[in-house]
Amino acid sequence: MSNPGPELFKAIAAFQATKPKAAMDGKNPHFRSRYATLESVTDTARQATKHGLSVIQLVNGDEVITMLCHESGEYVQSCTRVMASKQNAHGYGSGITYARRYALASILGIVADPDDDGNAAVNSPPPKKEAFDDVPFDGGVQAKVRTPEETAQLEEEERKGKHHPSWQEDRGRFCAIISMELDIDYYDLCKFLNTKGRPRPSGMSNDDRRKVLANLRTEAGRNGFNSWKKEQ
Repeated sequence: MSNPGPELFKAIAAFQATKPKAAMDGKNPHFRSRYATLESVTDTARQATKHGLSVIQLVNGDEVITMLCHESGEYVQSCTRVMASKQNAHGYGSGITYARRYALASILGIVADPDDDGNAAVNSPPPKKEAFDDVPFDGGVQAKVRTPEETAQLEEEERKGKHHPSWQEDRGRFCAIISMELDIDYYDLCKFLNTKGRPRPSGMSNDDRRKVLANLRTEAGRNGFNSWKKEQ
């Protein structure tokens, strides 16, 4: 529910005219990039008070509700789903932090991630391949919390598997989609595909991985995966 109006839009336009950009004070080791932390985005968002704007964020179950309010009483709000990478309090807390940062930057138009027009991809040499680069990072909510031994075994099986040449470049994008959008654990997906006689995503071409994602986004495809998972 929202109550937008001309005063709110005028204030948003005035704030965005200042080209708000948060300090990139965080580092993402997976993608070797920097980003603005929640603290940095919040500091930048406070500058909107000069234009009569304020932000309220509430956690409601697995959603973060973000309200952008104007002193006139006009407001808009958004809902962002909390995606926990691990099924524990720390994972849930991290999911809330990410959802708050993303929603806050989005609703005010704050730049919180780097954008160099592709210069880094074109001009920089490819990053050195590390031992963990072939192994997907944890994604989705697992059916159970794995022991370190179980995780190590799954990672070793992944390393020994045949990888398609496109996997190294597409790994981060694919794992982010199944984790943040579809809430599916990578290793659960591998087991599910195996029951269908399909290879691991790491062994597929880009086109085949896109087909897997497209199928999981359909009601029939998601129901098929959920039914299989309940039987495990």
